[in-house]
Amino acid sequence: MQGHKLPLSATCDVLVVGGGAAGIAAAIAAARSGAETMLVERYGFLGGLATTALVGAFCGLFTTGPKKHPIVAGVCDELITRLRNVGGAEEKRTSGIDSRLAAVSYDPELFKFVAEQMALEAGVKLLYHTLVVDVLWETPGAVLKGVIVENKSGRSAILGHMIIDTSGDADVAARAEVDFENGDGQGGAQAMTSVFKVNNVVSGSALEEAIRSMRAHLVAAQKSRRYEFNRVDPVVFPSLPKGTVSVNLVSVRGLKATDAGELSAAEIEGRRQVFEYLRALRDFVPGFENAQLVALSPQIGVRETRRILGEYVLTGEDVVSGTKFEDGIGLGAWPVEVHNPETGRIEWRYIDREDEFYSIPFSCLVPKRLENLLVAGRCASTAHVAQASTRVMAQALAMGEAAGAAMGLAFGSGRTVRALPTAELQAELKKRGVLLELPGNAGERLETA
Repeated sequence: MQGHKLPLSATCDVLVVGGGAAGIAAAIAAARSGAETMLVERYGFLGGLATTALVGAFCGLFTTGPKKHPIVAGVCDELITRLRNVGGAEEKRTSGIDSRLAAVSYDPELFKFVAEQMALEAGVKLLYHTLVVDVLWETPGAVLKGVIVENKSGRSAILGHMIIDTSGDADVAARAEVDFENGDGQGGAQAMTSVFKVNNVVSGSALEEAIRSMRAHLVAAQKSRRYEFNRVDPVVFPSLPKGTVSVNLVSVRGLKATDAGELSAAEIEGRRQVFEYLRALRDFVPGFENAQLVALSPQIGVRETRRILGEYVLTGEDVVSGTKFEDGIGLGAWPVEVHNPETGRIEWRYIDREDEFYSIPFSCLVPKRLENLLVAGRCASTAHVAQASTRVMAQALAMGEAAGAAMGLAFGSGRTVRALPTAELQAELKKRGVLLELPGNAGERLETA
């Protein structure tokens, strides 16, 4: 369909597609640069999987050694601080299963409100219930002109000088025929999960003990052959609002989240497993005998679909060896966390040295050939193994902020994003409080906020 036959619904300097963690940070960063910024989101609220999939915790904020250095600040820091101010985020919590892991729990409902207010205060124009279905070209194969969207108003065009794809599935990049890899590159992908929350269970030390022993009880339930589920590695933690417990157990495998029919089947299977696990928890786990379901994720949690093949592809070895890049725009330290679809197990691999970290290069956000498109979040340019670390919320926020700041700088100076010196972007990020290294007590504010 030709662009001139479509009604024009909006124009902007920077167009951000997808309102998850990466998209929130990208839009806020671009708007704070002075660029007229629009964020297009398919749901009626922000957060992406942070709210639709009930993720429930900011993972990736800290290194995994005993010191647990904070490694992500900027917009992420501000979001957590503002959530805490309204009772929507807790202090740092160390995992009861593995003391190397620490995260910050949050309330998904308050997340929606706080993120939205931050975006509006920055001057971002929000367009909800809108799905991007195609791209428009200024120069075919090199420069995008905008996107084609569908919503309640019908089909229309939105024009943007600069575009950031934070859709999670690289929807814009794929429609612009950017090279990408899907899943593990061999037809598989990490398992999907429908997270659910329960209440009316034990609390305090009794809950901690129940969580520590839960795997053994689930194995016993599985051996009883009274339940149909595959995974027995629980990720369970006290969550917000107070009195609720988040349960990450469902494992949906062998289905592609970029296929509408298979994604529908995954949603159905995910909900079926939720109720199987709920029965098993009540029957086998002490303290969960009277567990009540209080929330079930509106969307199944998708860990992996398309990942672009950009100017650099971050590898699993880069992650576990703690590689630092000259064009680094954010830090990561979350272990490689592969939800194996065949075994139903979580396979962990930590950075080789305690309290070390790797950097995420800007070149992972830059697709080949295109002059005015960046990609951030779980669909950035990473290998299958590396993405099992970079896909978590803190790193998505870091990538998004870098992409938004880069687009703001490029648009404000009349340059293409490829012509933007990395040193200039890094200097701008440091001004915004972004952590690109850990000198002295850098990042202490996030840990003690």
